[in-house]
Amino acid sequence: MTTRGWYKERTLTTVDTVGREVSVTTGLTRDPEGRLVAAIAISDGPTAIYRYSGDAQEGTELVANAADTVKELRRLASMGPTI
Repeated sequence: MTTRGWYKERTLTTVDTVGREVSVTTGLTRDPEGRLVAAIAISDGPTAIYRYSGDAQEGTELVANAADTVKELRRLASMGPTI
């Protein structure tokens, strides 16, 4: 597993939808304009910025979407195989 050289880099290992091991990295880095940003990347794929240091709101859409997805997973899992 390689590091990206980000600040406060955190990496976890999981599997993709076909069972291959992948790493998911979150951390702080700089965008091309030099602004401090929060970013996420999967394995050696591209980086996605999900928060700029100057953003005024408390939460982020990415984190909210991930939380909603987990809630939906729990709801559907409790219903049984209906989809």
